[in-house]
Amino acid sequence: MSTPSHVVHTEPHWLTLRDAIATPFARVALADIMGEPPPSPGITAFTRGCLYDADGTRVALSVRTGGTEGDEAASIDPEELPPEQRGGTWLTGRALYLGPLMHEHGRFITESLSRCWLREAGAFDHYVAYPFMDDPGSVQLGDSQRYLAGLLDMPLERVSMLHSQTVFDEIVVPEQLWIHDVQVNARMRVVYERIRARHVGHSSTGRIFLSAPPSEDLGNPLAIEEVFAGFGFRIVHPERMPMAEQLSLYANCEVLASFSGSFMRNCLFARPGLLTIEVGDRRSRHSPLVAQQMANELAQVEAHFIPFGDGARPDIAPKAVRRQLRTILGELERRGPMILLRLKRRLQRIKRGRAQADLRGGS
Repeated sequence: MSTPSHVVHTEPHWLTLRDAIATPFARVALADIMGEPPPSPGITAFTRGCLYDADGTRVALSVRTGGTEGDEAASIDPEELPPEQRGGTWLTGRALYLGPLMHEHGRFITESLSRCWLREAGAFDHYVAYPFMDDPGSVQLGDSQRYLAGLLDMPLERVSMLHSQTVFDEIVVPEQLWIHDVQVNARMRVVYERIRARHVGHSSTGRIFLSAPPSEDLGNPLAIEEVFAGFGFRIVHPERMPMAEQLSLYANCEVLASFSGSFMRNCLFARPGLLTIEVGDRRSRHSPLVAQQMANELAQVEAHFIPFGDGARPDIAPKAVRRQLRTILGELERRGPMILLRLKRRLQRIKRGRAQADLRGGS
């Protein structure tokens, strides 16, 4: 039986509103929502903050779709805003509504960018957004997020966060095209292609493996790095690279591989038909998470998954990864690159030790 598609092909739409009201962002405690429908399993936060039209009716297009299929945050904005609660600081000119902005890479390149599909995105006087549940203060967006949004003519440095009630002279509300763990609109392919096209080069960047620091979910990433190095993969740590350099790697690589998680979602910036290899972790032991399934389908890649193992296994077995790679790539590994990677690590440890000793000696 075929797996249901996560990609929808409806024509996205947007609204232009005058005198609309934005209520401020707020996290809401469970004790304060008694009488509401019971929360779905897995929800850890409830939030308020959306747009209401001039008559006080909630604008459905402005509400983040969440709280379903294991998503951890649910919006609980009332359908009507009472007359005594309308009003706020007046904002003249034309504004673009961006919904929640998320600093975590995987969520930013999916949900946050999914309201950035209007071609006229750079032609607004104001840009407004909400924080997400884990960042009730100002959203700490870095150079990577600003660079990505800039490629879509979206000036994040001009974004104002909606912490106080605001009334808009005019505001445009684009549809949210990526709904976490539910569906994604096919129009998002145009968004990712606009980004990828700016980084396509004439030479291949070869096979790349996006590694990550050790964590409880990964187990033994250094051992897995060595296995991939033996099959000719360049070991890359994206968090240490500028976003422009990362995108050049993704747009021009021959094979993209990584552990489960947000790094794997960078396949969205690669060419259709690319071979990808995902190595499972303790959260996704036997198959990709739904978010990655959505990314694979939208990106139209040839996706392979290497299982982590059963629940009793603390680490993924390097032998099992090596065996799977032989099957996927149709070749045997070489020991030379593995040895070079080990020597490189040893030299790095020696340099760090000497630097620390110099610091101690100078203190």
